[in-house]
Amino acid sequence: MRKPVLRSLDTVQSDEAQLYLKWTGGDELSAAIAIAVDRNKLDGTARAPDDMEIHHALFLLRRAQGMTAPSFDTMRFELKKRLAAAA
Repeated sequence: MRKPVLRSLDTVQSDEAQLYLKWTGGDELSAAIAIAVDRNKLDGTARAPDDMEIHHALFLLRRAQGMTAPSFDTMRFELKKRLAAAA
């Protein structure tokens, strides 16, 4: 499956959310990271997204699915846990 392409900086549509989730095997945090990377590319930024950008992408992803906003602290904990496991 090809990587999805985000159409807008402002929002994530329901179909886009589903494509990103499918592309990441249902992993919400990985989908949010991919969305954050794509949002930076759309904005002309080549750098990796920071925690705030990933959290905003997760918020957009969840909103597109009709879900509640995620906790910033919980998301940061998950990111740190994944980094530790990868090291």
